[in-house]
This record gives sequence, structure tokens and C-alpha cells, in this order.
Amino acid sequence: MTINLKKTVHPQLVRAYREAIYIVNKDNEAISLKVGAVSHELSRLMKSEKAHTAAVLTAFNPYSEVRSAEENERSQGMLTKALSLKSIVCINAIGTDAKGEWGAEPSILTLGISLQEAELLADEYGQNAFIWVNNSDGFISLRLRFNIGLPKANELIAWIKGLPPYLQDFAQTLPAKEQALILSVPTHEQEHWLNPNNWDLNKTWPLAMPDGSAMGVGTEMDRMFKLIAAGIQRIH
Repeated sequence: MTINLKKTVHPQLVRAYREAIYIVNKDNEAISLKVGAVSHELSRLMKSEKAHTAAVLTAFNPYSEVRSAEENERSQGMLTKALSLKSIVCINAIGTDAKGEWGAEPSILTLGISLQEAELLADEYGQNAFIWVNNSDGFISLRLRFNIGLPKANELIAWIKGLPPYLQDFAQTLPAKEQALILSVPTHEQEHWLNPNNWDLNKTWPLAMPDGSAMGVGTEMDRMFKLIAAGIQRIH
């Protein structure tokens, strides 16, 4: 399904999605999911359920605009009912804001759902994005339903001024679109993308680019290629 090109999502809101912690409550175990990371616990759960895909969906606060408890609960009930009609394993989950600025949002981990089904439901219930797991390896990704928008000039200026001095010059040289992409990633990743001359092969790199893709310069895959080129060989 194509992304709606008319509507955009502010990069700071995308960053909030990426920094959130999604907790799945399975029996007596709480499984924490974080965008851009691998969850071994989720991987084991998916394999035990023979599920090759997974998504975390919610109907709360469409377009991240706060709605009343009654409206949220009604929409969530409709989503739950819609999922119950499909041959999909559903487990209660909750989306939590790491900074505590947003209230926790009841969510549903769906196992075995197709990407198209997840997109349709996210769109039906007005969600800017949802959590997607493409295979049973358990890598957590964020699927946006709208492109990342360009902040106002004063917002970008304020962001650059808030960076450490040694990152500001490079940040100023980037086109506004690239600035917006970097603004959308977690704070601890921003230094990596703004400081390419100091990438250290001894340190773990991000698993995905700021636009969400896994391939490209600066990703962990790229780091592994560089290590292999430097002479690292797999031991069989």
C-alpha cells in the first residue's frame, strides 16, 4: 500500500515513536520491544507460534491527537473485534513513552499478520505508524504511514543550537530533508549520523538508516562489511 504523500509526520513525533518502549504481556513474562533493536524473546515467541511476521497495533489517539478515554476504548474495542475475525494470534501489549510525556496506550501484538493487513488496520484507525516485524529474527522496525515532514526553519535552528558544538557545523551543511531525518532518530543515534569522520569499528552502529532502511553507509551491516574487508573471517 502506498504512503499518503499529502500528510506528513513531524520528525520529533517520529523520534518519540522510535524511543518508545512497547511491552508485550505474555503469560507471566513482559517482553520489551524497541524500534531498531532485535528482541530475542519475541523471536522465540514467534517461532513457538510458527509466525513469520508480527505487528503491534493500536486504535488509541488517532494521528497522535489525544482523544477521550471513551472514544479510545470504543475504537480499541472495534480493532480487537476486527482482529478476532482473522486467523491471527493476538496478545495484549502497551506502548509507553520513555520520557513520560504521553500516557500509556493499550496495544495488540498480532502474530502472523500480513503487512497489507497491518497497513489497512493502521489506516482505518488513523495511526501515523505501527511496529512491524518482518520475520522471526525479531528485528523491530517502525512503519510510517506518512512521510517525515520538514520542520520550520526556527525549529531546525533551535535543534542545531542544542547539539554539542563539535556537531553543529556538520549539521548546518546538510539539506533540510537530511536534517529532518536525523532529527527523527533517537538522540543517542544523532551523534553517529552527524559525526561520520569518527565512526569506530569497535562500537556497535545503528541497525537502520534514519529513513528506516537497513542498507546504506553507516549501518551495522556496513560496519560488518568494513570489518570483513579489514580481514575478519568467519570461523566454521
